[in-house]
Amino acid sequence: MSNWENKRNELISKLPTILDILEHLAKGEIEFYEKMVGSMFKYVLPTINQEGLFEIISYPDGTDKVVPLHMMQDYYRGESSPHFPSYPSLYRKGMTDDEILIERVKTCELSLLIETFPIYQVFKSGISYTFPDNSVQVFNLSVDTEALAQHYGIKTQLMDLTVDKFVAAFFATTIYKDRKYYPVDPEQDDMPKYGLFYDYVDSAINDFILQPQTGCYNPKLRVVGFQPLSRPGEQRGYVLNMKKEEDFHKLCRRRCYKFRHDAKVSQLIFNYTNRSNKLFPYSIMEEKANKIIKSKSFSKSAVELTLLKYYPQKSYDEIASKLKGHGISISSKPIVRFTEEEKKTVIKNWNAKGFKEFQKQVCVRPVYRGPLKEK
Repeated sequence: MSNWENKRNELISKLPTILDILEHLAKGEIEFYEKMVGSMFKYVLPTINQEGLFEIISYPDGTDKVVPLHMMQDYYRGESSPHFPSYPSLYRKGMTDDEILIERVKTCELSLLIETFPIYQVFKSGISYTFPDNSVQVFNLSVDTEALAQHYGIKTQLMDLTVDKFVAAFFATTIYKDRKYYPVDPEQDDMPKYGLFYDYVDSAINDFILQPQTGCYNPKLRVVGFQPLSRPGEQRGYVLNMKKEEDFHKLCRRRCYKFRHDAKVSQLIFNYTNRSNKLFPYSIMEEKANKIIKSKSFSKSAVELTLLKYYPQKSYDEIASKLKGHGISISSKPIVRFTEEEKKTVIKNWNAKGFKEFQKQVCVRPVYRGPLKEK
């Protein structure tokens, strides 16, 4: 072993483990909570008992989103091996413009498929909630199909974040190989020796970058939250919408923790997530998404949506020609569908237990919308 390797290993041995970092963050949360208990904000912030639940929040664009409840405005990301620079999957080294185009089409193909998913229709058509005073409010829940594409393995410009530090710890202490997650064992030659744990700090008001010229907002930080598919909810997900060449590591440099891998710690966190099964519950969408990822054919509707969303300056023929150059054909029909039997099963499960689980996990706070009178 060279002197450089010896020095490197010595420096790594002095780093904390991921458990040390989690303990440090937990202490900060306790201190924050104790301060809030004695302040005027105690009634609007989640309590410890609300951790793991969600809340419906109305956004400025008129949509309603199901947001994970959490006390801190911290968003975490774990990486089992360092990436410098740290780009979202769509912009990583080696991705050509044509490959980016193909991933965009896959995203749109999956988006169109999700729109035919029965629970998507339930979310969009509205879920009603009856308050204690018997008043009823209907929430038309927003579904972020682009973020869902990211969660099901399609490359996007979105960087995954979570408000659950233990979820981030899972990704920080595992490697992804052959479509499965494995706990890191630094004693193995092909395993990383140290990783990074990011703490991206923002505030709720900064989730929206106001554009005074248009009166609209640019959702840089987007909640994925509780969606018609359970995976993003279990991962308590957010995504950061990033531009090409924007380096996440530079955005989080002040709150980026290096940690050394420890086989026992990695196994402990892996077991805590039920060997990853808790974070990756089976979904019928996974099978469909995998078909789209592997497909060499896409629907005309997906290509047209790609043109509209990502390449408005280009022509349909130009996009089609590039796809054809990579051996990709364009079909007049969707390449993946839900069968009628699959749709019936999904609705049956939703009616039997899905909606009840939704009600258990989602809190709704009554908001007074009437006139204000001075005393």
